Amino acid sequence: MRLLAAAALLFSVTAHADPKTEVFAAWDAMIKAKSYRAAMQIEAGGQNYQQNLDIIIPDHFRMSGGPGGDVVLTPAGAWMKPPGGQWMAAPDSMRAMSKQFMGEDFIAQAKAGVTKVEAKGQKDVAGVATKVYEVHQTMTVMGVESSSVTQLYVAIDTGRPVRQEIKATAMGQSSTTTQDITYAPDLKIEAPM
Repeated sequence: MRLLAAAALLFSVTAHADPKTEVFAAWDAMIKAKSYRAAMQIEAGGQNYQQNLDIIIPDHFRMSGGPGGDVVLTPAGAWMKPPGGQWMAAPDSMRAMSKQFMGEDFIAQAKAGVTKVEAKGQKDVAGVATKVYEVHQTMTVMGVESSSVTQLYVAIDTGRPVRQEIKATAMGQSSTTTQDITYAPDLKIEAPM
């Protein structure tokens, strides 16, 4: 009987947990997963394009597609390939910029920028049952302030984000980005040259 009462109490606490706490836990679970892919659809500056992002925490990063070309970061260095061009060493500033998005410091900054979180119910995303949250956020990255409203879809079974739909404004420009996230424990990112 005590076990049943404890389970009921745990369920009631979980069912009424603070949405902000649940979003922060999802972000932490994403970082703890160590490696993931994000397939992105981006609309910005009158352009629509696709971009793929692979990350292995804390020091491997690969971005491909989009108007800026491809970027690879490993502990051995950073490289870039402009559209239609060849791989070349990337400047240190690009390495620093890429690396800043891959760790707990960035997540701490993201958490500090959250101004409001609302639970929006549940939805099936590509066969995955998710909880949906609306996250309002203001952040300054590399000296540029941006504000965003994100629909965050968190898998109920893993507690990790599986989709983000982000509407952001920075320097007077608006963008919309949809990221579909998959977790890839066997992901490999190697130097292109």
